[in-house]
Parts: sequence; C-alpha cells; structure tokens
Amino acid sequence: MRLFYVANIRIPTEKAHGIAIVKACESFAQAGVATTLVVPRRRTPFEKDIFETYNMERVFSVVFLPVIDLIRERAGRLVFMLEAWTFYVSACTHFLFKSRDAVIYTREPGFIALSSLGFRIVFECHFIPKRHAAFFRRVRRAHRIVVISQALKNTFVEAGFQAASILVAPSGVDLSVFDIPVSKEDARKKLGVPLDAKIAVYAGNFTTMGEDKGLNDAIDAVAQIFDILLIAVGGSPKDVGRYTEKAREACVENRVRLFGYMPQEELALHQKAADVLLMPFPDTPHYRNHMSPVKMFEYMASKVPIIATDLPTIREVLDEESAIMVSPGDPAALSQAMKRTFAEPGIARLLAERAYEKVSEYSWQRRTERILEHIA
Repeated sequence: MRLFYVANIRIPTEKAHGIAIVKACESFAQAGVATTLVVPRRRTPFEKDIFETYNMERVFSVVFLPVIDLIRERAGRLVFMLEAWTFYVSACTHFLFKSRDAVIYTREPGFIALSSLGFRIVFECHFIPKRHAAFFRRVRRAHRIVVISQALKNTFVEAGFQAASILVAPSGVDLSVFDIPVSKEDARKKLGVPLDAKIAVYAGNFTTMGEDKGLNDAIDAVAQIFDILLIAVGGSPKDVGRYTEKAREACVENRVRLFGYMPQEELALHQKAADVLLMPFPDTPHYRNHMSPVKMFEYMASKVPIIATDLPTIREVLDEESAIMVSPGDPAALSQAMKRTFAEPGIARLLAERAYEKVSEYSWQRRTERILEHIA
C-alpha cells in the first residue's frame, strides 16, 4: 500500500498535533506502508528538519508544497484562508500526477474532494464544525472515517453514517520515549529541581486558539497549597508571559515555573520528576466531546499519578481506578486532589500503576494496526 498523509500544518511545530501526525507517519512506515507526508512549505522557527526535531528515523518521505505564507502570530482569518486555498491548489495539482491506487489520509475535510480523482480517502476527524450539515455531506464521500473519541462516532451515527465505516482510534504514545527507566530522584537531579519538593507538572500547550486549557485553575489551586511547586512546560512565549502574570496576581510566582516548548525527551524527564501530573481541562463542547489529548497517554506511560477533570472524553480512557477525577473549573477540588496524592502515596501509586497497565493499548503501533485493518 502507498499512503499520502496530507496535513495543512506548519512543520516542525511546537503543537501537539505536529507530533501526532509525524508519529502516525512513522508508524505507518514501520508497518510496511510506503508513506509520504504532504505539507505546505511555511516558515518555522525550528532550525532542524522534521526527523531531527522529533528524533525519529527517516522511514517516510516528506513533500513540501508551495503556498502563500503570510501567517504571523496576529494574522487574521483572510490570511489563513489564503494559505489554505493555495495549499489546496498545490495539493490537487500534485495528486493529478499520482497513481490512483494510493490512499490519501487526512484531517482536512477539503481534501475529501480528491475522491473525485479516484483516490481512496481516509478522513481522521477531531471535531465537528458549526456548519455540520455541509461538513457531513462532504465527509460522506470518504472511503473510511477515523475519529478520536466515541462521542464523535456517536455524532456521526446520529447523522446517518454507518457505524462500520467509522473507527474510534484515540491519540497514541511512543512508549520508548515516556516509559523511561529514570527514578524521580535522578530526573530531579538532571533538571536541577529540589529533591525534597512536592511537585505537580502540567505538560503541553497552555492554550488552544487563545483559550485556556486549565492552567489558570492549576495556578489558583497552587495558591491554596503553601508547599507545592507547579512546573508547566510547553507554552508559547506569549503564553509563558500570560501565565507568569497570572502567577504574580495569585501571589505564587515563586512556586510556579513556566517553560516553553521542549523536545519529548526533556518532557518525559519533567514528567518523571513529578509527584503528580495535571490535566485540568475546562468543560467546553470541544473538551467534553471531541478531544483525545496526547498528553493523557504520555502521562499514563510515565507511571506518575494523574489528576484529570471529569469529562466524557477522559472517561473513555481513565476512571477512578486509574486517576483522580475532579470537577472541571474547580481549583479548590484540584487543590484537594493534589493534597490527597501526598497524603495517600500508596493509593496514588496504585492509580499510576493501573493507568500504566492500560497504556500499551494506546501505542502508536497498536493504533496504526487498527487503522490499517479498518482501511483494508
């Protein structure tokens, strides 16, 4: 099989979706599929190429297509539309000269139109847009559909899609990166973190589309516990500044450390240094029904206790037997949950062990196997 993964993203990128896409391509290639990632040629602050940035073997190829790239941090909607339109034109031109026996795998509903050229299109859905009627009409032309949550599949079935055409495949994890044989003490020594501190870690982007992902609640929770250090890694420079000010307003700037993007190997070390890992997503339609956070599986692989907000998408993977579940938007409940992990270390350790027992089912390799079975 030959597979083209078409993604309208800046790559390399500090965003979690970039890691997920390149890991998917790597897994397809390792499964014996001739894989090519097709992306726009856009400016990126990363000096190294994709394979060096994400520390992976060159087992798949990458094609960069020309686009009009005027996107900046404060770019407006028209700028994004121009880039997307030129990428669409470049991709359609590119595929005019490709064999029709290839599979096109994409998260971009616009590329389902390539089915009119004779390609089999596999569409991976991460959310349902507001104009859902037009969206569903377009998606009906896809050969197969992959969704990242059961809630998304239910929405498709309610819209009249055949359940058999839809595979639920949550995000994955590279166990070799996050299941590392490093003790908490050794991780702290390498990072220069106090050995005797009580440490909570938040990993991943601080915001999505400018909206808070729960770090506000984490900082407010720390303000209610006098002896805990919060380390958050993965923010943009703008967001690091935003939450530095938040920590200052909450009078906990000396107990909150904020860092920008880090390679996964460094991220794994921070998670190993933690006493507890935080996943305080807010209760919004996206987080309640659509998400499958990569960080959840990375947390599970690290063998560190997890505190997560009680949302349906989280409960598809975790529950009270494998994590401490708290109400979203409730810093007081979050602070009490953190206190519990320190007061009851045996229970916290058991929760982490149960989460780890589950995570092998969510490796990128296992995910890819299921997708290939679905496509065949």
